[in-house]
Amino acid sequence: MRRDVSALILAGGKATRFGGAAKHELLVDGQTIFSRQVAVLDSRVAEILVSSPRDIAGYRTVRDSVDGIGPLAGIAAGLAACRTAWLLVVAGDMPHITGALVDQLIARALASHDPHAADSVDAVGIRIDGLPEPLLCVLHTRTLPIVERRIAGADYKASRLLTDEKLRVDWIEDADRGAVRNVNSPEDLGP
Repeated sequence: MRRDVSALILAGGKATRFGGAAKHELLVDGQTIFSRQVAVLDSRVAEILVSSPRDIAGYRTVRDSVDGIGPLAGIAAGLAACRTAWLLVVAGDMPHITGALVDQLIARALASHDPHAADSVDAVGIRIDGLPEPLLCVLHTRTLPIVERRIAGADYKASRLLTDEKLRVDWIEDADRGAVRNVNSPEDLGP
């Protein structure tokens, strides 16, 4: 278990294409997406936080800092509640995250961070075909004021957090595409 990294599962989405069903509760290969994610994360982080409008038994639940604006509000709440220097953000609709990818994200964050260096990394992100995957990343807690400023300015697009903010991001370009695939429609639940 890493004592210097917490995880945040974003489980508060509206899931409009699923009739409002909580995507983290959907079954994939006989397990909920949430259970699959917890199995990967549990031994790798100090704590698992869940961003959700309702409590998730056994986990510290955080509420969106502002209702109705999407994942950026959950990320702000997670960063504010985090008890470690780093927060691994995971979308609640990614059933195939792997231990290898989580290990790679965490290792890159910790290896590239020197608390005494002015150019220390603020985040580790994933890019697929040059496009950021903002809902699977590692953020240093010092990024909270940036997230809060984006929310106050009504700039809610999560991907721009990693690309528009002059954050020092260490990018992973060769991530397993299957591990970052999310469930956006019922068809995505199939093999």
